Amino acid sequence: SQNYVAEQEGSSDVDTDETRRKSLRRSAIFASAGDSMEATAATAALLKEMNIGTVKDNDDDDYDLEGIENEEGGDEVGADSSARIEENQQIGDLSSTAGTVGNNDGGNPDARPLQAREEEKAVDAEGADGSENEPASDSAAARQDNVLASSYDLITGLLQAGDWPEKSYNVKRCTGLEVRQALLLWCREAIYIIDGFEQTDGEGLEGKINRLEKSHSTYYINLRPKEFVSVDPATDSSKGTSEWAGEVQVQQPETGDRRDAALAEKSKTKEKEASSEEITYHHRSQRIAFNDLYSVYRRRYQLQQIALEFYDVHRNGTLIAFSNNAEREEVLSKILSSPLPNSIFSSSTLGGSTSINYKKFMSSLRAKITNQWVQGRMTNFDFIMHLNSFAGRSYNDLTQYPVFPWVLADYDSDDIDLADPSVYRDLSKPMGAQGEVRAEQFRERYEALEGNYRNEDEPPPFHYGTHYSCAAYVLYYLMRLEPFSRLALSLQGGRFDVADRLFHNVGASWKSASTENLQDVREVIPEFFYLPEFLENKNMFDFGVTQLGKTVHHVTLPPWAKGDPRRFIRINRQALESEYVSKNLHKWADLIFGYKQRGREAIAALNTFVHVTYEGQVDLENIKDPIQRDSIIAQIQNFGQTPSRLERKPFPPRNVATAVKEKSIDFSALSSLSALTAPFCIVGAPHRVYLRVTMWETCRVGMAGQADSSVGDMCLVKGQLVGVGKTCALILPSKKYYRFGGPNNGVSVHVATMSARYREVNRVLSIHDGMHRAPISVAKPSLNGLWLVTGCMDSTVRVWKYDGHNVKLQATLCGHEGGHITCIDVSTTFGTIVSGDADGNILVWDLRTLTFLRQLTSGTSSVLSLSSSAAPEHAVSASINHKNGNILTLVGSRVSLFDINGSLLATHNSEEDFDAHSKPSCAVATDCPEWMEEGIVAVTGHVNGDVRMWGLGYDNKQLIMRHVIPDKVHTCPITAMRVSGDRQDTLLVGDKSGKMSVCKTLQLEALNQQELSVIVQEMRTGKSGELQYDEGNKNISGGSLKD
Repeated sequence: SQNYVAEQEGSSDVDTDETRRKSLRRSAIFASAGDSMEATAATAALLKEMNIGTVKDNDDDDYDLEGIENEEGGDEVGADSSARIEENQQIGDLSSTAGTVGNNDGGNPDARPLQAREEEKAVDAEGADGSENEPASDSAAARQDNVLASSYDLITGLLQAGDWPEKSYNVKRCTGLEVRQALLLWCREAIYIIDGFEQTDGEGLEGKINRLEKSHSTYYINLRPKEFVSVDPATDSSKGTSEWAGEVQVQQPETGDRRDAALAEKSKTKEKEASSEEITYHHRSQRIAFNDLYSVYRRRYQLQQIALEFYDVHRNGTLIAFSNNAEREEVLSKILSSPLPNSIFSSSTLGGSTSINYKKFMSSLRAKITNQWVQGRMTNFDFIMHLNSFAGRSYNDLTQYPVFPWVLADYDSDDIDLADPSVYRDLSKPMGAQGEVRAEQFRERYEALEGNYRNEDEPPPFHYGTHYSCAAYVLYYLMRLEPFSRLALSLQGGRFDVADRLFHNVGASWKSASTENLQDVREVIPEFFYLPEFLENKNMFDFGVTQLGKTVHHVTLPPWAKGDPRRFIRINRQALESEYVSKNLHKWADLIFGYKQRGREAIAALNTFVHVTYEGQVDLENIKDPIQRDSIIAQIQNFGQTPSRLERKPFPPRNVATAVKEKSIDFSALSSLSALTAPFCIVGAPHRVYLRVTMWETCRVGMAGQADSSVGDMCLVKGQLVGVGKTCALILPSKKYYRFGGPNNGVSVHVATMSARYREVNRVLSIHDGMHRAPISVAKPSLNGLWLVTGCMDSTVRVWKYDGHNVKLQATLCGHEGGHITCIDVSTTFGTIVSGDADGNILVWDLRTLTFLRQLTSGTSSVLSLSSSAAPEHAVSASINHKNGNILTLVGSRVSLFDINGSLLATHNSEEDFDAHSKPSCAVATDCPEWMEEGIVAVTGHVNGDVRMWGLGYDNKQLIMRHVIPDKVHTCPITAMRVSGDRQDTLLVGDKSGKMSVCKTLQLEALNQQELSVIVQEMRTGKSGELQYDEGNKNISGGSLKD
């Protein structure tokens, strides 16, 4: 989820639909959140047995000199039920290790296992410190020279040909709570960030470079098997047993008194300290080419303006802290003066100079985003994320994590009505002033401190001694997910906190922060509005038992959530986007980011905190006393940091419009409702889905040599429909296409549409032979055109980077058995690849690490043995929702929808409703957010030419058909579909005969008076009828509600 901010705020057009990015994972959160230890261990064992994994074919920039040894041997786990976990490991997530165990070259004679290539590339850690095989007569100086020479060799070995450091900077890489010393090397076409080195003098590499040791931390945890989930442990009579899951021992706790005694005994166990003689190093290298740089932002580190955050075009974020502000500004100025063709700054001409005026650019961008929100063209969630980013908050820094408001105040009712204002918290007041009694206590505290401040040499007065956001609160909420579980352990001295103080009940946390606890004024985090996994203990950690005898396991939800984390997230997000919050959100923004953050307005609003939480109140550089300096840094790091103030005047309120009135429709309000309208739903009447064919063409591009006229891909170029044959794939946003499937076992790049540069359609631009050892069966470019994923007849999948001229192999993914690859999709937003084969297997891969994640199955488990899930019907389609990461699959005639963690959300077996002449022939996912309950999540094309649109039934986990496009343009099997349009209101359809069509959602302005009357009546009564399209009269009429 860390990549959301860069992706959203960076675009000059500001695409503001929900991302999860966002979030993430597109991330370690999503990669590990869905797997329990038991399931992960089974997957790891299966991968090792079947040699499934990755063969990387290029030099990987990220490596750990000790990682190879750890993967081979692992850490020994003693008989004690606690598991010893090193700092750089993820508890409960073995996928990163499993994904690289494969040594099948996938048909590439040059492919080598990752271990072998890294051993050739890196210097062995033991030998590099100059201590091994060294004559006893060597002096200490000679040993030091060897260390320096080794450091030089290691660094130069990481640089690509043509790169040479012109200047170097000592920096700190910040990831969560972890801070690693690193070198930033400035080269002509890129910057490098290399962990584990420190330069003491000289420029570039012309100086002394010290190699830093890798730190170790030891944690002890208890893991609970799935079958041991008891609200009252005293009632469970099962016996304690041990299981093994990968490298982690899973101990089923004893029950009753024996269990409590065992936990008490284990709590006395001392942590083992790493031997002082055991020296290891960790040197992660990252290259950010200026051609790949998407955005760069000024950030704070320890309340000092000394940090930068980089995002590349693949949305990977890196937070770097410099030694001082001058170095930060020097690097930023050099970056903004460099060619950045793919960045958000590329089209900026502010100031009329070649160098970008950063402050003016960001000010203009913030004004544009605020204006979009005010006009209703941006969701409340996206607006808050933008404010957090502009104020210096980042997913990469837990001490400055994005802050979100508590929205609801009712966590006790069985049902909740979001139209009732009484269910919401007062957004005009901070958490400490939600109740008048509580507010008066804080007011009295401030007055007392103010008196002392005037009379004595005391710190400035404040209302709250704690803060609404700090690292401990973030880990409090996210402790059930990796890597936050490990970070929570590190913050608590290696063990989880006392059970009663852990996050175990949403309603109890709200009461503590709003009324009951004077030390608690915390707000919430973004995950409350898009990530249900953080509420579930899927990694089966043993958090202990409360004083009331309740086992802390999954988070207890409000009654209106019906025990379903997804329902809680969905309702909470709907509340955030509600009319009440939309009308009052600017008041909360004034408190956190605006004019009520400081000064007299903050005092009047009961909104002041300890002075060291504010930027500019402490100058660390001028504090000479190391004890005082460390004390202030500790307070800044552990007790919260107030965001940078963005406005000194009130934020403007949002224009909240309603299109459908009591007896009329306000067409001027439609433009402000589009952001809250799901794909293919009518703006102003989101309960309605109706599409009409507006254009049809015959596909003629890329057809030469095909056995039939099937359409393979389509897009709209300046309003014109462009399509290519079934052995072709369009490269967006360029006007080119790949052609594959030939005997050259490669692809060729052709012209798709005429332009000033290319006036001949189908012209060959480049040919790339020998990309596989057999013909390519499917090729899928990423939406930004920078990646290409190919599937082969020999069941291998390969990942390539495309720079507009050449393709460069990144990895060969081996996991499919026997059956050739039939479908692929790739999402750079979530860093995910999905591939399907002729045996019906659907596998998910991590695009960033190029490793295996999981197999999808429509059964009860998301991770099963490959051999047990083989299906006689092949995988027809796999499609990713680029806004929330959901994955749509069509295997045989079964359509299934999964979340990014592999959990089955809904399914539909078409054999129950359709015969052989009308079964699905292809399927595509929309980018519909899950919280929009009335949206279309999937579209299927059928053998008889039907195009059907599906919604998600949350209660019965079924895909529900909501609409069939009435215009019968296609009469043969649908072979390709693409969802298009800024609001995803356009559907492109192609069939086996080569016919293509464009279907667009109807707009209210296009309906006649009778049709509008039907809409108004439905909005008033809450009942929806069917809009029946009369082909003869070109009108739509209302009908009865269908079952």
